[in-house]
Amino acid sequence: MILKRIFDEYNFQIEPIIIKEYKRLNLTFPESIVLMALFSIYRKRKTFSILAISRRVEFNKAEIGEIVDSLINKQFLQVELEVKDDKTREVFNLDKVFEKIEALFIEDQKEKNILQKEQDIKITIKAFENGMGRLLKTYELENIRRWYEDDLYTHDDIMIAIERAQNRLSVKYVERILSQEKLEKIEVDQETEKALESLFKAV
Repeated sequence: MILKRIFDEYNFQIEPIIIKEYKRLNLTFPESIVLMALFSIYRKRKTFSILAISRRVEFNKAEIGEIVDSLINKQFLQVELEVKDDKTREVFNLDKVFEKIEALFIEDQKEKNILQKEQDIKITIKAFENGMGRLLKTYELENIRRWYEDDLYTHDDIMIAIERAQNRLSVKYVERILSQEKLEKIEVDQETEKALESLFKAV
C-alpha cells in the first residue's frame, strides 16, 4: 500500500483526509474522531488501550467502546492478542484504513479519466467535422469512440494524425495513419529489444 508506506516512512498526516472524506468512507463523525485518535496512538505504539483513546477525545469509555466495536465491524480497525516475553497484550492494526482511502482515490481517478475521455472525444469529433465540413455519420462516430474506449490510440496521436491527413481528412484515413504508426512503433521497439539483448550478450 503506497499510502501506508508514505505514512510510515514520511510521517504523512492522514487526519485531514479522514476529516474531509469520513462520509464517503461510510463513517460517522464520532467514528472519525476516534479513528484519528487511534492514528495519534499508532504513531507511538501499537498497543490498544481505551484509556489512551479517552485522553484524546471527549467521549466516555462506554461511548468509545461502542465506537471501537463499530470501527471493527466496518473493518477500519483490527485488534488482536500478541504474546511477547511471556506477556499478552492487545495490539491494533489500521491497514484497512489505508486500503479504503486508496480505493476512494482510485475510484476518483477512474471518474476523472472517464470525463477526460468524453472531453477528448468531443474535441476529436469537432476537429473532424470542422476539417471535413460536415457532420460525422453514425459509424464514424462509433469508430472514434472505439479508439478512446478501447485505448487503441492516445488523444495526442489522434490529433497529430488529423493534422497529417490535411486535405485527405476522413475517419478511415486517419485510422490508417494511426494503425501504421502503431505498427512502426512495435517494429522499432522489437529492434531496440534485439539490440539491447545483443549488447548484454556481448557484455
